[in-house]
Amino acid sequence: MTEQKKIDRRVLRTRQSLFTALMALMMEKQYSDITVRDIADKANIGRATFYLHYKDKDDLLASNLEALFVGMAERIRPLLRQAIMSGQPLPSEIVFNEVQQNASLYKMILTGQGGTVVWQRLYQTIIDLYTEVIQALIVGGDSPIDVGILGHFVAGSMLSVLKWWLENDMPHSPAYMAASWKRMIQPSMMAVVMLDNDWYAQAEKGKSG
Repeated sequence: MTEQKKIDRRVLRTRQSLFTALMALMMEKQYSDITVRDIADKANIGRATFYLHYKDKDDLLASNLEALFVGMAERIRPLLRQAIMSGQPLPSEIVFNEVQQNASLYKMILTGQGGTVVWQRLYQTIIDLYTEVIQALIVGGDSPIDVGILGHFVAGSMLSVLKWWLENDMPHSPAYMAASWKRMIQPSMMAVVMLDNDWYAQAEKGKSG
């Protein structure tokens, strides 16, 4: 093993220890009340070492959440594509499973405790995932309603339902939540798929009038 690999592993261990400490502290107190000293003490690491890796606690959180969101997207995207190709129901349950496994973290994000940047990153991850689905489902590949609007609509409804679920201590299973969400969202999406381009022309005409 080279010296560089030893250093890289040491860096990874230190960063993982800091993130684990932050997650543990978030189980004990509000994110806004956690200090860098709290995190360093919990990880048994000096504050100077903390600042070698991160600017502040927000940087620690955002850096690790980026990896979490990317990992979630990588696990979900192939399943969504497979469902589209086979004509099977979209596997939205996996999103609820992911959230359940990191419930305290996602509750913090969805209630705004992690800051706007973190919330927006999660929001964009969901938008990107479902925009791909919408584009694949639209007949002829051309939607009379802007796909960007549809992506925000689907992501917003998903995150709103997730927020309710977490704030109420997850009273239902991921399977139940996914089935309920799909039952609510499906009629709207089917209505969009069935629209023709004349609708767009009429809507634009009405707007200008």
